[in-house]
Amino acid sequence: MIALIAALGKLGTRWLSQFGALARFLFVTLGAWASVPRAGRRVVRRVFLNQMWFTAIQAIPLIAVVAGILSFLVISQAIRELGRLGATELIGTLMVVAIVRELGPLLTALAVAGRSGTAMAAELATNRVMGEIDALEGMGIDPVHYLVLPRFLGATLSVCCLIIVFDLVAVLAGLVAAVSNGMTSFRYFDIVFESLTFRDAWLTVAKGLAFGMVIGTIPPFHGLRAPRAATQVPVAAGRAVVASIVAIFVLSAVFVGVS
Repeated sequence: MIALIAALGKLGTRWLSQFGALARFLFVTLGAWASVPRAGRRVVRRVFLNQMWFTAIQAIPLIAVVAGILSFLVISQAIRELGRLGATELIGTLMVVAIVRELGPLLTALAVAGRSGTAMAAELATNRVMGEIDALEGMGIDPVHYLVLPRFLGATLSVCCLIIVFDLVAVLAGLVAAVSNGMTSFRYFDIVFESLTFRDAWLTVAKGLAFGMVIGTIPPFHGLRAPRAATQVPVAAGRAVVASIVAIFVLSAVFVGVS
């Protein structure tokens, strides 16, 4: 029994220590922009734009397909089932609450974490293994400025933009499903916009910022902490993705609790 308690205590201590290191890493990243040398901001801007291209632009087809299929299936089934009960006006609530406010941010963040989070962690872990991080530090260049900050900003903004894409495609796919099942487009938009509130909009934006910060923090954190061994690159990438997914689900539950 004592050995079990000791093992649990050691595990809890290790988790708290890692959480503290991650929080410190986030604060350092947030404050890095103010200390970036003026001559280096062009490099930061270029890396940021590359991150936006990979994380946001190239991910639009994936997000659009997921949003379209999910919304079409959900709204098609909802119209058929709710139509029997004479409660088709609940489709608007289903679209806004279940898809736009909850599943949209969650699925978008999970897709970005699995796609771009893996790439960021693997790239930075490779830089560590190849000694490039040590070379930057040896030249007096802070790796957070040139490797972490632009990826953090790119991931955060990308998630917010992709959530908007997800919601727009979901609403349009819901329209196709509604019209296919005998509902007029005017009736569909009336139901949806009547259910949409300002609170739903700011919750969606807040989730996008929170999930984006998670994806922009955890993968670089694990990538930079990877041991200098080639076999540790996939290990760091795996840890980063798992930790990001867990953090996204925890934050999603927190948003549900506070809303």
